[in-house]
Amino acid sequence: MKRLIASIAVLLAFSVYLLSCEKDDICSEDTPTTPGLVVEFYDKETQTETKSVSNFKYYVLGTNEILPANSSSSVSKITLPLRTDQDEVTWALQYNTTSNGIKVSNTDYLTIKYTRQTTYVSRACGYKTTFTLIPASNGNPNPSVTDADTRLFIEGNPEVVTPYIENENEVHVKIYF
Repeated sequence: MKRLIASIAVLLAFSVYLLSCEKDDICSEDTPTTPGLVVEFYDKETQTETKSVSNFKYYVLGTNEILPANSSSSVSKITLPLRTDQDEVTWALQYNTTSNGIKVSNTDYLTIKYTRQTTYVSRACGYKTTFTLIPASNGNPNPSVTDADTRLFIEGNPEVVTPYIENENEVHVKIYF
């Protein structure tokens, strides 16, 4: 009888232990994470129509990682990740064209200045950072070229559509070329 009571007590204690365990804390794909800056390209002549850029590459100045990996792809919208440890990032936008049978590469540098706000999401997801672009009146985002390159393929200053970067569902900056 003592064995039966002891076995039931052990089984009951083990059952309570198993029922008290929490399920794995997994970050759902629906949970908002740190967004990137969504840039859309527009035709300089007809500024209401999007324009695809072919043979286009982009990378953060000072790194070797070039996006997208397929350099022959044609895009009209890109997402540029912003740095969560600094208030400024410079992206190199490389547009490759063919003129009279000669390949021409034009690289514009786009310096983006912003403020950051980090918020706690959950134990599984950690933190996310949202960004606010510094007003365009301060020349932000600012396109530039190197000394070797003499002209910008970006026409004029990029247009900031929304300065608050909280998700990737909307366009933040328009670039005309």
